Amino acid sequence: MTMKKALLFFMILLLASCATMSMQKREVSRAMVKLGMEKVAKNDLQGALIDFKKAEDANPYDPEVYYGLSLTYRQWGKPQLALDYVEKAIRYGNKLGFEHPGMKSEAYNLKGDILSGLKRYDEALDNFKKALKDDFYTTPEFTLYNMAVIYMIQDKIDDAQASLNTALTKNSHYAPAWLLVGKINGQKGSNAQAISALKHALLEFPEFTEAHWELALIYIKTEDYKSAAKHLYEVVRLDKDGPFGKRAQRTLNDMGAYGD
Repeated sequence: MTMKKALLFFMILLLASCATMSMQKREVSRAMVKLGMEKVAKNDLQGALIDFKKAEDANPYDPEVYYGLSLTYRQWGKPQLALDYVEKAIRYGNKLGFEHPGMKSEAYNLKGDILSGLKRYDEALDNFKKALKDDFYTTPEFTLYNMAVIYMIQDKIDDAQASLNTALTKNSHYAPAWLLVGKINGQKGSNAQAISALKHALLEFPEFTEAHWELALIYIKTEDYKSAAKHLYEVVRLDKDGPFGKRAQRTLNDMGAYGD
């Protein structure tokens, strides 16, 4: 074997070894990220933090690790740390390729959501728009909905409606978008359209508390108290001790349709 062929053979072995090592690291970090995400869902933030930090030690180039850390700190009420980690998720977002298409867009969406919570709305919108640039992003309706929420805060109702229309074109089963369409139409006084949109939200998600509440308000406005009571009872059932449930109880009491 010539020196040139030997060097080429060595390089091939080295690349194969690196790829195997990278796959092994990913297997470890992926399992830890899964555990961390489950703990975030249960609000066990310290437990999640431990899992994500272990995953970072095992694989410091895994964007899912930093996405998980950002989620944890956002839920913990530490937005600056959340922003620091989501930047890393964006930086390494393309590392997973087709194993997790649209990872970078998900990170941009999370960054926009964090910035929105800080009322940095223009920066949030910039990041949402970056999220939508990737054709492989699998959940663009989430980002379009988030944009619509900001447009409503900014009193740009036409822009909000346009974003929601696009979101529902991407995914007609996305109940939060139908809810917001219903609320916009309710504010405009387009009661029939509001009722239709809110019913669509409930068709997709029958236990959508806020949709029941908004539908009850529209029915009260149109003096259809029987239909209003039906949805208020659902709000009480779904959120008895929560803010919507308590408001629904008071409303039913005022209507004379609810007893202690």
